[in-house]
Amino acid sequence: MPDTIAYLKKALRTRIGGESPEAVFVAACKEGRKPESAQVKSAVKDWFEWARRERIVIAMSGEVVYTPDGEAVELQEMMRRFGVQK
Repeated sequence: MPDTIAYLKKALRTRIGGESPEAVFVAACKEGRKPESAQVKSAVKDWFEWARRERIVIAMSGEVVYTPDGEAVELQEMMRRFGVQK
């Protein structure tokens, strides 16, 4: 629900879709919408959890991930190299 409220606040500031605040809120609740930054964080979290299960990375600090052999690599580079495989 906090993500939905954050989405609604952004929608009201930017007038996404030109809909009434009530319509935006109802649609956000039904569809589980999140503000863009929350979606990005969620995607990174999902990727990191997957990569850790696959033993591609062992840790993350900020925008850097660490491989099992201790190499520090930029997060975006690793995400590019190893897209999520489901």
